[in-house]
Amino acid sequence: MATKLSDFIREIEAEAQAEGTEAVAQLEAFREHFRVGRKLAQARIAKKLTQKEVAARAHVDQADISKIERGLANPTFGTLRAVACAVGYEVDVKPRRR
Repeated sequence: MATKLSDFIREIEAEAQAEGTEAVAQLEAFREHFRVGRKLAQARIAKKLTQKEVAARAHVDQADISKIERGLANPTFGTLRAVACAVGYEVDVKPRRR
């Protein structure tokens, strides 16, 4: 069993590879889910905004901002767009890199 996070991640990646393309796709979806929240949190911090300020700008609850940033929420596209706009970002859909 891994004792470092990086080793643990490598084990998960190896397991997904061994299980096949569906497991690899699920792992990538999981990563993307957390990546969005992390980017929004970084943008908020860079602009020196609190979660409460972003919530007010986006017209959502502060608890929802917290959940989105931690990857615990499954926001609607409208909510995601509102939060992104509140921190000076926009939501864009583009082709995946392979």
